[in-house]
Amino acid sequence: MKKIIFAQVMADNGKSVFSGLFDENGDPVSVETECDDSGVTLTIWRNAPERERRDCGISEEEIERTCSMYDDCNECPLWDYCNEDEEVL
Repeated sequence: MKKIIFAQVMADNGKSVFSGLFDENGDPVSVETECDDSGVTLTIWRNAPERERRDCGISEEEIERTCSMYDDCNECPLWDYCNEDEEVL
């Protein structure tokens, strides 16, 4: 792993965005520093790689039609398929 040290002085209010950075798994991250009257904020966004959704064997139209038949998602037979995107990290 390469260690890159970068220093920046923010003498006035503003925002700096750093790209081309990666997390410990090699996935890209975006880093933003923002200075305002309340202080300095450092924000790091992890851009998770897109996963392919498993094929449930029916078309998107059929999925939408099936889902629209249920008021409560927990009752829908496709709940497990749709709930894959709700994974908590």
